[in-house]
Amino acid sequence: MKQFYDFMNPSVNPDIEKEMDTACLKNIRMISLIGLVLEVLAAIAFFASIRGKIDSNALISVVGISFSILLCTFSFFQSKSMLKKEDISRRRFFIFKLIVYIGFTASAIMFDYHNYKQGDQMVTFYIINLLMISFVLFKPWFETVLVVCSYLAMFLCLYSVDGAAHIQPIDFFVLALTSIATSAVRYHSLINVSSNTVRLTEDNTVLENTSRHDGLTGLLNRLALEDDAQKIDGREMTVYMIDINYFKEINDQYGHVAGDEILRETSERLKQLFPGGRHYRYGGDEFLVIVFQPAEENYNADTYEFTQEQYGVKVLLSIGNAQGSPADYQGFFDLISRADKALYVVKKRTHSAEFGGHDRRRARQ
Repeated sequence: MKQFYDFMNPSVNPDIEKEMDTACLKNIRMISLIGLVLEVLAAIAFFASIRGKIDSNALISVVGISFSILLCTFSFFQSKSMLKKEDISRRRFFIFKLIVYIGFTASAIMFDYHNYKQGDQMVTFYIINLLMISFVLFKPWFETVLVVCSYLAMFLCLYSVDGAAHIQPIDFFVLALTSIATSAVRYHSLINVSSNTVRLTEDNTVLENTSRHDGLTGLLNRLALEDDAQKIDGREMTVYMIDINYFKEINDQYGHVAGDEILRETSERLKQLFPGGRHYRYGGDEFLVIVFQPAEENYNADTYEFTQEQYGVKVLLSIGNAQGSPADYQGFFDLISRADKALYVVKKRTHSAEFGGHDRRRARQ
């Protein structure tokens, strides 16, 4: 019993449900557009055939075609609008699907009821029902309710004409059961497809993040910098080039494990010094930071010093910056080059005897 309940009322992960909603909206947009085109062509053909003579039967056809055109137009533009939104209200989406389902089904019942009274063939209801259970998806238990109500409404309409004398009840019943089974299988099939899509998207996101970030520090890498350079749009920015002074000597004296820890802590310090910026490990012990404010609104000194507590190492950073509004890829890297030259000037000063550079090196020997 529980298995049947779970089958008819499956629990769906929110991410998967969102993917299913997107697929459903795309389906509604597609069938609405196709339906709109077909109904417009049908209207043209119909008015050409009656040559302006409208009797009661023709009026019913005009009303039916007009209703279908309005419904297709509404469904197409509403689904298109909802697809553009990041978050769709679950209640609003449910009501929209219900309107589409009931609207198309009612139109089909009205059309086939008219055909039945005229002694013509009935196929519209079955075609529309197949489209609804295939593309406008609800949970199986609710879809069952809709299918039963649809078939019951169709049967009562036919029964009101001649007691549904030309309908085989057993065939009608079997078609209804087939629709219910098909809708349930289709829903679970979409769950599987959407699950795979969500999983693939997550895997691609992980791979993209891995390829765009430095494995040691977690900062953006050169590949990410190249991608960002393609998106330069002329905004004013400040570029900072940062270098760890005497990093080779630190590695030689304390080991590469200590060096790696200093690189990681430097990364965290830069995030604190330049909040809201884009932080890159440029290479080795060089870092690049891009912020979209003037230098004076950020950390604007040309050095920064901290102590790495675990190894008791004093770390000095040299910082060069350049400001500009690059309009393209080349202009962007020209700005980085200017920041690099500014860094060179700072490093020359911090490595000088006046700054204590030689004394710092002797202290590490």
